[in-house]
Amino acid sequence: MEKTKRILIVVTQAEWGGVQGYIFRCAQEARRRGMDVLVAAGGDGLLETRCQESGVPYRRLQKMRREISPIHDIGAMHELIGLIREWNPDTVFLHSSKAGIVGSIAAKIARVPRVVYRIGGWSFLDPVSPRQQQIRLWSEKLTARLKNVIITVHPGDEEHARAHHIRAREQVLTVANGINVEGFDRALLPRAEARTILASYFSEPIAESAPILLSIAHFYPTKDLTGYLRALAMVAQQIPGIRVVILGDGEQRAELEKMRAEYHLTSVVALPGSRADASTLLVGADLFVLSSAKEGMPWTVLEAMAARTPIVTTDVGSNRWALGDAAWIVPPKQPEALAEALIEALRHPEEAAQRAARAREQLIARFTEGTMWEKTFGVL
Repeated sequence: MEKTKRILIVVTQAEWGGVQGYIFRCAQEARRRGMDVLVAAGGDGLLETRCQESGVPYRRLQKMRREISPIHDIGAMHELIGLIREWNPDTVFLHSSKAGIVGSIAAKIARVPRVVYRIGGWSFLDPVSPRQQQIRLWSEKLTARLKNVIITVHPGDEEHARAHHIRAREQVLTVANGINVEGFDRALLPRAEARTILASYFSEPIAESAPILLSIAHFYPTKDLTGYLRALAMVAQQIPGIRVVILGDGEQRAELEKMRAEYHLTSVVALPGSRADASTLLVGADLFVLSSAKEGMPWTVLEAMAARTPIVTTDVGSNRWALGDAAWIVPPKQPEALAEALIEALRHPEEAAQRAARAREQLIARFTEGTMWEKTFGVL
């Protein structure tokens, strides 16, 4: 009788985001394919709750941290070595930079037969100091040969791997993110209901004709929400009644709230916190906006494509490759350019709808979940 394959999926943090949603679905797909799976992540977060509610085996990593900390990183490595020896996986499937580095060393020491690393966007491209970028780059280069396969999510990151001589033992390949369109469509709220929920985040009633902009993002520097607020200060002068919802939370909340007040945007911009079902509200928005300084292949953009919500985004990661002319795409960290694109999109709703329809067509043709799983499980 053939042995059941065992996959240990590791990620740095359990706080819900695109990668955690992917891991949750990946674990369910592995079980559907008859594999044993265990998910391990650091910290508290919705990933743990989702796994427990659905019966997916889960282990909380006590020492794993997002921040660089030699003491905790060494502790996380020892913790993973113990878990690997206890659970004896055939494959360790690593996600995010910290887990990719610490986890690959642990897997090597514990003699795991196969290590696959999926990187949603190289951390050495983050807007950090040159010294930090070099540390992150060399960490990736030095541990690359501990991995059998490195998966990037778009060709640009695969090219970065080649340019920086990041070489896995077998291959570096691109497996684009994909959406289960039928399931996504079923979960979407009707526009009127979604708009009512978005409007409820404001203290005063908003006009029925008022445009609503929606962003879904962690409050991290890579999302450049400070630049977005600068752009919105310009847009609010040109588009009366505009309302903006940014669903998310994180380390920059206090800074963003302070900026919102300084730019007189308190009644314009709502920061209601995170929402696990945020993507179900997309059809209630007139525009989806991504202001990031760095991305891999953002799930939120794919979800906006699926929802036929017009998109204004920065030219980072996969966005231009995935969208082409089906969205407004502007250079990152340029609030003036972002403001101009937002104003143009809002003043040309028919063109926005046409671009959104093309984006939906491109998603169905190129970025389906079925294709993503076939390519992914082909190397696990």
